[in-house]
Amino acid sequence: MQKIKLVLGAALALFLAYQAYGLFYYGTPYQGRGYSPDQAFYYQKYRLFSWRTWIPSMTMPGDGDSSRYSVGGYLRVFKADGTLVGQSYDDCIAVVEVSWYDNAVGGFGCGEHLIALSAKATPD
Repeated sequence: MQKIKLVLGAALALFLAYQAYGLFYYGTPYQGRGYSPDQAFYYQKYRLFSWRTWIPSMTMPGDGDSSRYSVGGYLRVFKADGTLVGQSYDDCIAVVEVSWYDNAVGGFGCGEHLIALSAKATPD
């Protein structure tokens, strides 16, 4: 009986560790998908877990939500079938503006990102 409890406890610990790994390193989807004009590709923002989001902060009137700028994450581009094409990290993923080009996706936030596509993203 003691061995069964030990094995179940170890399995639970591994499961929780895997879930924590996903939050810290893979991220969770942030906002909706943005499809290319020809619907062949889409981008998705993923934000990473940060302890800073749990700390209450106070801003001055008119400053807006400055906590959005401190959440890092990835801009990931996928084919329509869900295959990952490429990704790029940004320190403030919430404010990244994305643009579609003929053969790439551009993201502009705290940094500049350019993810090449394997085929055209816009119709001829």
